[in-house]
Amino acid sequence: MIRHFWLMCLMVIKTVILFGQDLGEDNVELESDIIPYRPRIAEITFNNLYDYKISSTSDNMGEAETEIERDTQMKIRLGAPIIMKEKTMFGVQLKYDRHDFLLDYDNGGQDYGLYNHIERQKFTSLGGRFLLRRDLEENKNVTIIAGAELKSDRIKWTTKSAKYYLMGSYEVTLNKTTKIGGGLALAYTLSAPQIYPFLSYEHKINRSWTLDLYLPKTVALRYKVDSKFYITASAEVKGWRYAIRNAEVSTDVLTLRKSDLYTGVSLEHEIHDWLWVGFDMGYTFNLRNYLAEPGDRRRDALIELNPQNAPFARFGLFIVPPKKFYM
Repeated sequence: MIRHFWLMCLMVIKTVILFGQDLGEDNVELESDIIPYRPRIAEITFNNLYDYKISSTSDNMGEAETEIERDTQMKIRLGAPIIMKEKTMFGVQLKYDRHDFLLDYDNGGQDYGLYNHIERQKFTSLGGRFLLRRDLEENKNVTIIAGAELKSDRIKWTTKSAKYYLMGSYEVTLNKTTKIGGGLALAYTLSAPQIYPFLSYEHKINRSWTLDLYLPKTVALRYKVDSKFYITASAEVKGWRYAIRNAEVSTDVLTLRKSDLYTGVSLEHEIHDWLWVGFDMGYTFNLRNYLAEPGDRRRDALIELNPQNAPFARFGLFIVPPKKFYM
């Protein structure tokens, strides 16, 4: 199964690279210098982790082991600008994620309550946020993002199943090739308060290569084949939390949490002026996975989960601002 997965990935890479080989014309090269890497306004993405074993340890529920044949997340984002002025931009974005698991019980685990619950339920993340960006001077800007979302195995809004967050950032353009920034993020996620600072750094190494850092979350090196085709190598910490309700495990609402380090390559190609397709592939390394009382940390986990590292593939379609905004 793993071998077939990587063969499929290589075939997709070859196909997309062939589509991107149109660099010979002068007008394409000129456009490539003008059009920047455009942000995503809306998207639909499918992310899959394949064939990884998982074991569990718990003082109350004992030990178990099984295999997750497929771990699938569907992500939908729909954004719209409300105000677009010379120095001010205000927009909103709606979010819908659906997460489900397919387990293979050939190696056991069919009697373990948590495994059964994970396979039976579809986990949902549903919410919205707004973004306000204001240019202070020619080379400085501030951004404020705030939102709320439901993260649960049921559509029921409570403090133990909701996330509220607020983020503020300040960015400075040092010159034509370098931007730096920083900020602070505050959140209240499934009864757990969070606060953390972050730093951003973007540097255009040359005409084709750009280094993007968003610490402590993401490191990316992006290669611009032309304005219609990008290849990016990256390492990114990604995770999720869901409120779960399962009487076999507990009569209370609990929090299931997982974080992984995603390392891989991303290919993005233009289909139409504003419509793009993306394909990512790589490998994930698990950082933490546990079930706990809301607000509790890993050391207080009711069940410690130990998933193996696994390959992933991601496919998506997304909408970006038309080129006319940059010409």
